[in-house]
Amino acid sequence: MILARHYAGFCSGVKRAWKLATEEAISASGPVYLSGKLIHNTPAMDELKRKGVRVRTISEAEGLQPGTPFILRAHGEGPEVYARARALGLKLIDGTCPIVRSVQQRAQKLEGQGYQVVLFGHKGHPEAKATIAHTMNGVIIESAAEAAKLPRYPKIATVAQTTSSAAEYAEVRRILKERCDEFVDQGHICDFTQRAQDEAAELAQQVDAMVVVGGTDSSNTRRLVEVCTVLCPTHHVETAEELQPSWFQEASRVGVTAGASTRDSDIAAAVEWLDHISDA
Repeated sequence: MILARHYAGFCSGVKRAWKLATEEAISASGPVYLSGKLIHNTPAMDELKRKGVRVRTISEAEGLQPGTPFILRAHGEGPEVYARARALGLKLIDGTCPIVRSVQQRAQKLEGQGYQVVLFGHKGHPEAKATIAHTMNGVIIESAAEAAKLPRYPKIATVAQTTSSAAEYAEVRRILKERCDEFVDQGHICDFTQRAQDEAAELAQQVDAMVVVGGTDSSNTRRLVEVCTVLCPTHHVETAEELQPSWFQEASRVGVTAGASTRDSDIAAAVEWLDHISDA
């Protein structure tokens, strides 16, 4: 068994959001609320629930007492959530990843400079939706094909969901440059995300099978699965309990990596399980 050495598990943005939530849960005298899933990892969210942290969207927060802790998830929220939380007198704690927050600010500034903001990402993803909410007329596209269908604009500025594919984003930029008179790229694929994918690809070339530990609804975890699948048999699990001995009957070496919202304990459990079957 070989574990990815540098980029498996919590990234800095997730560590920050997790620390804010767990510390608030310890110090608060009552329940602590999140604006949505803090991170896309069900076992981690279950742990927070046991600590007294609950998910309640801003539209469901009307009955909360003033001063109740209300944490914005790592993926960010739109301006209306900030405004409503303050109007309700909630204790607003911003868990937005600093990189995501930077992209939100860029999008807002670029639109103010007259650019049509185009975000490359997943239309249903909370990060993409939150970023576009910081603009008046920004749009989300999911592919180069969608980019090619956009009307021509005088000025286009591109940004990206931070967990997007760098290669796909490059193709989107190439197309959009031809659909305007003035083009600027302000996208930022998270360095941790890109390096995690590079490290996973390197590891997948050295082993007979890969295990990717992380949330099934985690965009960056799914990217790791995609990267590894083209190189060797790859198995995506949230916890070690999902691992099956039959997957590794023909594998003498197994690699392990994990998404940026995966707890160290879940990675360690998967490693222990694999070590155990290799000794059996």
